[in-house]
Amino acid sequence: MVRRLELVLDVVASAARSPDCAATLCAALPSLAACAEASDAVSIVTFDRDGALAKAGWRIAVETRGSAHCVVVSSRREWTPGVVVVEPIFSAHLETEGLDGALFDATPQAFREALAAAGPLAASAVLTAARRVWAWPRDTAGVELQLDADVRAPRDEMARLHELRVSVPWPEETPPTPLVDALFACAHELVDALPAFVRVSDAFDRAAQGSLVGDEQAVHAAPVDLRGALSVQQALVAICANISAQWFGNDAGVRDSANTEFIHQMRVSQRRLRTAMRIFSHWRDETWRVRIEPDLKWIGALLGEARDRDVFVESTLPALASADKDSACWQAVRDEAEAGRMAARARVSEALASLRYAHAALAWLQWLANLAQHTVEPDEAAASLHRHAKKRIRRYYERLAQAQKLTAIDEASRHRVRINAKYLRYTLEFFTSVTSRRTRTETARTLARLQGVLGDGNDAAVALGFLDRMDAEPYQLGFARGWCEAVKRYTAKEGERLLRELRPPKVARGA
Repeated sequence: MVRRLELVLDVVASAARSPDCAATLCAALPSLAACAEASDAVSIVTFDRDGALAKAGWRIAVETRGSAHCVVVSSRREWTPGVVVVEPIFSAHLETEGLDGALFDATPQAFREALAAAGPLAASAVLTAARRVWAWPRDTAGVELQLDADVRAPRDEMARLHELRVSVPWPEETPPTPLVDALFACAHELVDALPAFVRVSDAFDRAAQGSLVGDEQAVHAAPVDLRGALSVQQALVAICANISAQWFGNDAGVRDSANTEFIHQMRVSQRRLRTAMRIFSHWRDETWRVRIEPDLKWIGALLGEARDRDVFVESTLPALASADKDSACWQAVRDEAEAGRMAARARVSEALASLRYAHAALAWLQWLANLAQHTVEPDEAAASLHRHAKKRIRRYYERLAQAQKLTAIDEASRHRVRINAKYLRYTLEFFTSVTSRRTRTETARTLARLQGVLGDGNDAAVALGFLDRMDAEPYQLGFARGWCEAVKRYTAKEGERLLRELRPPKVARGA
């Protein structure tokens, strides 16, 4: 059984309704036309116990074709976000779809221990699909392309998708770099052929978690775990992997869902990414500057406008209207604001369904995969992680500590203070594992409150900008200017108080 590197893409819903995805692929990629297996109806059931096996990196799947049943056990671990190392360790033909405990006696001990720890198994996902496989001829590697067309899950009947699975053998002692590059080269060709987008989890994982098409709730930032990071570069890889989970946990929701929280959380992921690349600026190479950064700015600008309009419609404008004795007179303004919000949301959704975004997402994941594979690190990578964290944290704290009295500076200067607070907060979140307990609690709480208060003042300034471009009455504009000025004044005073309370963050002692 051959170990493989694997990458998964989904075809968007509009294309998933097309009559023949395979024909579209063969027409766009003539090299596939002569090497495809016949389409095969397949049913796959995965077995687990509350996700215990999946968390341990194992998958048990029973595949049924006609009356033939086969069980396959594989080891699965993330190499880098979007790239999975898959190693089948056991397969056997079955008389029925059921599993007999003695069946796994010949499997490796590590799997049997995980199986025993998991307890009694139950079906975790049930999927059906029309499967077709191609041996895709490439110069550098023997790539296999698998299309599972019209994937369905009985408990998620409304969901339909096409899933593309690209994989390449990874023999022992073979360097992974050319194989990973081959995977991404194929993925770029596929997104040119179909409106397909990379996923960091496949249909089986998503179905086991409750939804075939993806997360039903927005994905928030998870704590960053740097316990395995022995260098600054390894810390950057771990932080970027953490950001990727938030990014790709929300992009499908931004594209397909009306829930505005997906937009908010994807925007947060992009802001965290920009902060990380400021902290680790040494690794902003030519590929980053030329191929990735411009598209991230494009995505970030669209998300920023959509999020600003959400806050304007859902928070700032209702508070402004309720402060007026005649709140009903604001209804026309609120209707116009809602129309502007829907237009901004449509622009984001369209962008995330575009070819440009599909290539940008792949480019980011490929850059991260290449970063993780470097064996010769820059001089700075060998420096102490604690020393690097301390230097960056001190830089952003000193900028905040040197801030002038917030009520005495202009709006642009207060905005810079808010951005510095954001940079410090994200930096502390990235380096939580190497900071002191007081920094993780008191300092982090004060920073969160400071960023929130200054954010309220910024929301008021943004609201005025929107109103100036809308069809508002002179009275309403005057009222809004007075109200927003009061909000900005209050938030500046509260920000000053919180700045006085802010304790210097400390990095715990380390090598």
